[in-house]
Amino acid sequence: MSTSHTETIRSRVQSIEAMPAIPAVFLPLLELLNDSEKEVPLEEVVRLVAYDNTIAAQCLRVASSPLFGLAQPPKSIKSAVINLGLRRVETILLTCCLGQAFPAKKWVLDPIVFWQHSLGCAMVCRKFSEKLGTADGEKAYMAGLLHDIGFMVNCLVFSKEFGAAMERASQQEIPLYEAEQAVMGFTHCETGHALAEKWNLSAELTEVISHHHAIEETKKARPLVALVHLSDLLCRMRNLGYGYYERQKVDLLSDPAWGVLMNEYETLEGMDLVRFTFEMDEAVGEIHTLVSAVFGSAAAAAQT
Repeated sequence: MSTSHTETIRSRVQSIEAMPAIPAVFLPLLELLNDSEKEVPLEEVVRLVAYDNTIAAQCLRVASSPLFGLAQPPKSIKSAVINLGLRRVETILLTCCLGQAFPAKKWVLDPIVFWQHSLGCAMVCRKFSEKLGTADGEKAYMAGLLHDIGFMVNCLVFSKEFGAAMERASQQEIPLYEAEQAVMGFTHCETGHALAEKWNLSAELTEVISHHHAIEETKKARPLVALVHLSDLLCRMRNLGYGYYERQKVDLLSDPAWGVLMNEYETLEGMDLVRFTFEMDEAVGEIHTLVSAVFGSAAAAAQT
């Protein structure tokens, strides 16, 4: 990527400050939920969730949905957080906060499609990490959930150029990042990197955001980047992509990312990849249900 593109991206990302502000609770709660080194204090999560009315309302609404089959809907933020679990609270947090910062009218990529892919990738990352045995499942979940945040930047501050890239990808049935590179001269990986730096995300998350389509370029956190790369491919192969048919031949076993994980985790050698993809198919329905429950009313409200 040229120096001029780098400067343009940084300048546009800085201009995001002029857009509707991300709630003040976002980064502290995100940091708290991403801390896998110690037990997350429930009372602190409850306090931060209750600080923002939109997030609190979403937690209560989703916890009351038929998805959880509770005998009675929760009457407090604490009971909602307990019933939802920290990972779902994390997902609600990200969507509510980022939804406020990135208005629906600015989306070039359908936000529901975006979140289905992001949540799908997060869930596959966690399931994949469980198969590996020694990987950090919650770190993998967070990496999968955030890997495509550069698309938000593209929608918000490169909307015309990104719209042309989306059209090209759909017409030619090619991966979206290839269309971005051809049309814009850079991809959501570069714009995501700039946003991750602005938000002071961890070095590992920033590496995933920057290199999940170019595993050979990563210098740190290679196993995590490889895990997200493969999970992203699996989702796009199983109709959890970006809302259009993507024509490509994928051989996961010959992918460089598979080699990275093979070198890191001996347990991968005996993994039945075909069975794993079938297990993922079974999870697709759950992903769509959860996305609908978490994001449905929020998306509808944003469009009214």
